[in-house]
Parts: sequence; C-alpha cells; structure tokens
Amino acid sequence: MKKTKNRLNFTFKVIKNDKVVDRCQTHSKRRFYNRIRRINWKIGVKKVYLRVSYGKGINNFGKMTPFYNDGWYGNKSDLWIAVAAFSEQ
Repeated sequence: MKKTKNRLNFTFKVIKNDKVVDRCQTHSKRRFYNRIRRINWKIGVKKVYLRVSYGKGINNFGKMTPFYNDGWYGNKSDLWIAVAAFSEQ
C-alpha cells in the first residue's frame, strides 16, 4: 500500500432564503480563505455550512473511514473561529 499525504479539503455552502446561493469546494487554502472572506452577511445570509475533510484513516474498529469536522454557522465571528480550529492553525 502506497502512503500519500492527505490534503485538507475545504467546503462551504451559503444559505439565503432557504436556497444555496454560493458554494466552494477546494484543496487550496488561499482560494478558500478568499472565497469565504467575500461572503456578504449584510444581504441576509441565514447560515453557512462549513466542512473540512482530513482524508481517510483507520478508526478505533479497524475500518477505513473519512475524518472531517463540519457545522452550521449563523454569524461571521463563529464561522472564522471554526475555520481556524478546523484548519489546525
């Protein structure tokens, strides 16, 4: 089995009026930060779904499973705290 370094996979979805108005999925930290910084909270964004995937690994039961952190955030400050925590800064 070949060992490769897992890259972080960043995903976010912006919900406004119960519809997805923006989404981004990328491995690039720079692209992710630029896109998430441009979310306009003043236009009535209800919530943002954030997910950071770390790749697959072996869990406590010996099975290969994907590891990730995710959550729904309703304001900018909570979102940036989660981004910092999930991206291991």
